[in-house]
Amino acid sequence: MKPVLTWLLLLVIPVLVSAQTNWSPDQLLKIKNISAAEVSPDGKRVAYTIREAVMTDDRSEYVNQIWISAIDGSNAFQLTRGDKSNNNPKWSPDNQSIAFTSSRDGKSNLYIISLAGGEAEKITEVKGSVGDFSWSYDGKMIAYLTADVASDEEEKRKKAKDDWYFMEEVLKQNRLAVVWLNQKDSTGRLVQKVLTKDNINVNAFDWNKDGSAIVYSYGKSVKVNDNIYSDIAMVNIASGEIKTIANTPAGETNPRFSPDGQYISYHCTQNPHDWAGARHAQVYGLADGKSWKLKATPNEDGAILGWTKDGKALIWSEENRTRASIYLLGLDGQTISEWSKGEKDHISLARLNNSRTHLSFLLQNSSKFPELYVSTLDDYKPAKVTSINAGHANKPLGRTELIKWKGADGLEIEGLLTYPVNYQAGQKVPLILNIHGGPAGVFAETCIAANSGTYPLASFSEQGIAILRPNPRGSTGYGTAFRQANRADWGGKDYIDLMNGIDAVIKMGVADKDKLGVMGWSYGGFMSSWVVGHTNRFKVASIGAPVVDLRHQNLTDDVAGLLITYFNGDPWTNWDLYDKYSPLLYVQHVQTPVLLQHGEADQRVPVSNSIMFYNALKRRNIPVRLLVLPRQPHGPVEPRMVKKTMQTNLEWMGAKLK
Repeated sequence: MKPVLTWLLLLVIPVLVSAQTNWSPDQLLKIKNISAAEVSPDGKRVAYTIREAVMTDDRSEYVNQIWISAIDGSNAFQLTRGDKSNNNPKWSPDNQSIAFTSSRDGKSNLYIISLAGGEAEKITEVKGSVGDFSWSYDGKMIAYLTADVASDEEEKRKKAKDDWYFMEEVLKQNRLAVVWLNQKDSTGRLVQKVLTKDNINVNAFDWNKDGSAIVYSYGKSVKVNDNIYSDIAMVNIASGEIKTIANTPAGETNPRFSPDGQYISYHCTQNPHDWAGARHAQVYGLADGKSWKLKATPNEDGAILGWTKDGKALIWSEENRTRASIYLLGLDGQTISEWSKGEKDHISLARLNNSRTHLSFLLQNSSKFPELYVSTLDDYKPAKVTSINAGHANKPLGRTELIKWKGADGLEIEGLLTYPVNYQAGQKVPLILNIHGGPAGVFAETCIAANSGTYPLASFSEQGIAILRPNPRGSTGYGTAFRQANRADWGGKDYIDLMNGIDAVIKMGVADKDKLGVMGWSYGGFMSSWVVGHTNRFKVASIGAPVVDLRHQNLTDDVAGLLITYFNGDPWTNWDLYDKYSPLLYVQHVQTPVLLQHGEADQRVPVSNSIMFYNALKRRNIPVRLLVLPRQPHGPVEPRMVKKTMQTNLEWMGAKLK
């Protein structure tokens, strides 16, 4: 029997190796991405950044470099080089220069490079870092955000190991500053001025037409929760005088001046703020101080891209079921039209140029890599600019289709089903249920091969495994009522939606009911933890950054208002409700082998959640592993950590399902 066994193994091993020739985690990390883009004011050229993973003996990071091409993609050339990232290119109003941020000198500072040639000029000398920035319309100034750093006294105390502190009593903020490009001080440095002296955190801003004022939104601190409840003010550059524009219990962010400077638009939540509630565009008139709401969009949850050139409409983008759409909202609050109507691909990374004539954006679908496109604002006619992943285009990807089924109460639920590569009708294959985060996340029709993230969908498909990515109640993209349908019911009807999706794929004859896996990150981690505590139908689970104890989560995360909204108050107003929906309280029922993964620096869902679940399962002798990712926040951001997470998921799920 031994020679026969050896012969069989020789047959099996090449199959497993060849199954990973195209889409192993190593190969996924070679995919390139467009990370930012902007069309020049004259509409003739486009600047964009290409992001690549760099992994050497002493480095593991994503590096961006700036490229320039004609609007049709011709005459492309690389503008910046070097080991460090060069980010967020923005055109000067005269089309002759590009401003960008770079950490080439150790700190993230602002640089300008002339397209006529020469080296980039360093514009700022901040001790912390430069965040977002914007040219004034006359090109004489640049406004930017700069982060507070430790004072000399604080550094001295740190060296002396006398650096105790009282929590949240000394806050480091992002401040709004401006640099004059044609004025220098007595030392020969460009004149710069910090405009926001109050102890607030500025998160977005915009110039008025004549450069005399900047409107900005701000939160109480850099914490995510504080910036959800932002307010809006305007500062006079010369006098420093501050004028309040919006200050309510709602969240008001991302203000934009109209082209004529008479109005300010901003993104606004419902009042009082609701995490899963409706969001809309609001307009404020500077002459009379009156404000009004613009027409509601289908999903009531998106972002303002800017104003049309004539000032008669706002441009708004948002998720539209498993795709995305861009709308024009009339200034009078009465009209709405879908600018991108008819688009079959998923739109992302949309940006309006400064002259308000062109939009740049990415288009992709489940089997098409994201590439940069440009369209004039007059008419939606996307023209392709880049083909940065042409070398991968002929590699086979598993086919993905949109399927529908009935969830709890007969509610229609959609999901994306990805088949194994070369799947033949009638085959029953292993199936992984992949649950998205949020809870108001959404699975969109984006390419299944990506160089970031945690779950290598293309690799699973190549290994002969199907993946179902459902959008259960609570997901965005389907309107406010659908997004709010899991209130005080995480793990209730949304759980039924998910299980019914699995049953639907089994009924289709695709899934092998004896080879099911489940995986998810964040809210997907919560739901995966809930699933294994409520059913033993899954052979294996991979659970990333899970919320397992709602009490613990609410009192330790950086989004304190989220669970308060979903569960109708703080934990002490209803301890039983928080306990009822905590996966940790059902850990005694878990029989499924579990892989846990968590970033050590995660503030959104502290790593203590995974540690609790790990210890409970280990004491019960349930097969469990916990992959801890040093330095990583709410998901891996370093290429090697991305690679390790992908590899571990692939090995763990594959070993149990193949």
